[in-house]
Amino acid sequence: MRPAWALLVAAVAAAPPQAAAVPPALQRAVLASREVAYAGEQIVATWTGRAVRTVLVRVEHDPDGWTRLEYRPVGAPLGWVVLQKGREQVRYDPARRTGVRTAAPVGPDDELGDGHLTWLAENYRAETRPATWLGRPATEVRLRPVRGDRPERRMVVDDRTGVVLRSERLAPGGLLGELTAFVSFDLRPRGWRAGAGPPADLRLTAGPAVRAVTPEDAARALGGPVLAVSVPDGFYLVGTYLSDASGPVLQAVYSDGVATLVVYQRAGRIARPPRDSRPVRTAGGVVWVQSLGLRTLVHWAHGGRLLTAVGEISPSALVAAAGRSGVAAAPRLWDHLLAWLADLVRGL
Repeated sequence: MRPAWALLVAAVAAAPPQAAAVPPALQRAVLASREVAYAGEQIVATWTGRAVRTVLVRVEHDPDGWTRLEYRPVGAPLGWVVLQKGREQVRYDPARRTGVRTAAPVGPDDELGDGHLTWLAENYRAETRPATWLGRPATEVRLRPVRGDRPERRMVVDDRTGVVLRSERLAPGGLLGELTAFVSFDLRPRGWRAGAGPPADLRLTAGPAVRAVTPEDAARALGGPVLAVSVPDGFYLVGTYLSDASGPVLQAVYSDGVATLVVYQRAGRIARPPRDSRPVRTAGGVVWVQSLGLRTLVHWAHGGRLLTAVGEISPSALVAAAGRSGVAAAPRLWDHLLAWLADLVRGL
């Protein structure tokens, strides 16, 4: 259940019927998430930039009930469980019986319109060919990016149900960044998990609230105008959201039809680079870059804001976007002292 795939599914769902840029196999995949009930075991392998992380996932999906995902990391003694129904999600530790309940008041389907299909057609070229997986007739869909700074997607879609049985994402340059594949798959009757739900003995806490906001709402929360960020070509705004988990944080979500890009901004003047990031000098100042496998994180300061962009895009393209948006010069010692005093006052 990754954001990039969720946006792709929503993009196809929003497509006008006559659009030929989206293969019929992807049209079937959209219907599968809403109409097909199934269970199975998946293997998910993700390249984090340093190592490959492998997780086994027990999937129990029901369009009419709770979808249950049980994650078991390979080589680790314990895992976790995620339950999803509509916009409600519960993630919990099955051993400690503790977890977090979150709600997403706005989902991709609410924000995406017919134009999203245009983004996919603009940025990717689709190819299909017959395939099989687990002995089931299927169609392989390959989405090749027009620009070399984006990942490539390959999917094997079950011809009978439309369920995506295998998915690969390749980083720019062709290295495999993520693999998701069913190793067992069984159809179930629709409604088979309708009576299920979170265990009664769970001790749940509420997760941070995230709500959709207008630019005016965001400006009031941040104490000033929202800074414009020059995102890479081909990315379009999906929605703008505000989180109050640790002070107001604005999240602008972009998509190019397949890849996602999220830009965070909050009040602040002194950049706080994440651990293991590396400095890169631009014409305006220094930005910090961290490679996270398929994704790149870039952090910088500008105009009284701390900005962080995370997306499935090459480091050079994201650094260039930060440079076009504006990067503050290196702070003076006095600036560091003021920032320290501000943190001290907030902690009182």
